[in-house]
Amino acid sequence: MNPDDGGFGYDDRPDRRRQQKKKSNTSTILLVVAAVLVLVGAILIGKWAFSGNDTSNDNVSTPNFIGQTQTAARTMADNIGLKLAFTSKTCENQPKGKICSQDPASTTSVKKDSTVNLVVSTGAPKVVVPSVVGQNVDDATSTLEGDKYKFVVKTQQKVSGEDPGTVLEQDPALGAEVQKGTTITLTVAKAQAKSTVPDVSGKSCDDAKAQMQQNDLVGNCTEVATTDTNLNGKVVATSPAAGTQVDKNSQVNIQIGKVSQTQVPNVVGQTVKNAKQILQQNGFTNIQFADNSDQGDNAIVTQQDPGQGNQVNDPGSTQITLTSVGTGNGNGNNGGGGFFGGLNG
Repeated sequence: MNPDDGGFGYDDRPDRRRQQKKKSNTSTILLVVAAVLVLVGAILIGKWAFSGNDTSNDNVSTPNFIGQTQTAARTMADNIGLKLAFTSKTCENQPKGKICSQDPASTTSVKKDSTVNLVVSTGAPKVVVPSVVGQNVDDATSTLEGDKYKFVVKTQQKVSGEDPGTVLEQDPALGAEVQKGTTITLTVAKAQAKSTVPDVSGKSCDDAKAQMQQNDLVGNCTEVATTDTNLNGKVVATSPAAGTQVDKNSQVNIQIGKVSQTQVPNVVGQTVKNAKQILQQNGFTNIQFADNSDQGDNAIVTQQDPGQGNQVNDPGSTQITLTSVGTGNGNGNNGGGGFFGGLNG
């Protein structure tokens, strides 16, 4: 041991002890300062790591206010700390009361408490409705929905004699001032539903009417004269004719044949001249004379066949045979029977 150490390593010299204590306090202070600096550095590094390069948390992204009402826009702005300023003007792309533009645009980064300027639509500008009555519905729709008007077109149909698809009416009418985007209702012509007149030839009136009803038609029977006994009480024809296309519920005249019989008039006691006139006036033109009958104009008819009161279907084809005698007045007797128009004696 060094004699100056004071033995066993203990130096009890006052100056030596003070120097060692001072050195220990300085080291402790330095260690504390270093620890504080490390802590502060760690805090700054952590803050930078979580916030990125921008250490400010005051920026927000503007929402999309387009199409919202003022009330909804205020709620959206309040939720992220923005202020709003409103102005109004006509807007074609938004209905009245909706936001149609904003500044700054959506997704723009702005500071909290910034003001976003919003334009509220007062409605689309008004235009005068044109007339499309008489036009084809496709052409009318193209005009109304075009950029000039931007109307919404709705259609309804109405039975009409006009060509199908023709615009009959419009609402609003010509000259009305309305906003773009207004709904225009067009009444468009449609064809009347058609039915075909069925062939009911040879049927009875009741059967023919029933057939008409099945075809959505109304049948009415009328009688027409006929010489065909097979068609008596049966359908002769229809008006309109069978196969014709007509409107549903149309009236169809069903013609029912009726054989009209003619009564043979009485010409006994008449002169041949008068007898001929009477028979011809009643449609009996096939007049003949019995053998040995006098066919002179003044001869007197004594017999006829068929006789008075007989009914015939076709007077023109019915043969009337007369027996006549002369009066001795010089007209003579041709001395034999013959057809009407034979030579007088």
